Amino acid sequence: MVLWRISNYADLKGVGGLRAPGRWHVAGRPVVYLAEHPAGALLETLVHQEIQSSADLPDTYRLLRVAVGDRLAIAELSESALPENWREDAPYTQSAGSEWLEGGSTALLKVPSAVMPFSYNYILNPVHADVVGIKIETVIDVRHDPRILRLLTRPRGDNR
Repeated sequence: MVLWRISNYADLKGVGGLRAPGRWHVAGRPVVYLAEHPAGALLETLVHQEIQSSADLPDTYRLLRVAVGDRLAIAELSESALPENWREDAPYTQSAGSEWLEGGSTALLKVPSAVMPFSYNYILNPVHADVVGIKIETVIDVRHDPRILRLLTRPRGDNR
């Protein structure tokens, strides 16, 4: 299986999870978020951007192609097992993901995307023993598309 990540760094150390919480974890634990497709990785990254102008973003980002061994066990939180309002209930999702991290059952947890129906993200526990079966295959520096940047910096109510 191949997964994707958008990052400023070409590693899977999960340092960001130590400093800041995410949808599926509380701060204080290393964690890495991955997506099924490069477009999904970009979309998940963009929804968290708080920028005032395109000058606030770097010219490029790093797209990581991550190979996951075929025999690697993957835990899953299916959408049907989550409460109806899970997208709005950050304490619930953070608790569920943190419980998985603390349990140490697998290196990966498959979770539904809160941004796009029928899409999934994968949470990586970078300190799990099975992480040896997960490798960065390729790192590509990609220029931001100026059309996307215009959408992100457009004033509210501007429908052009």
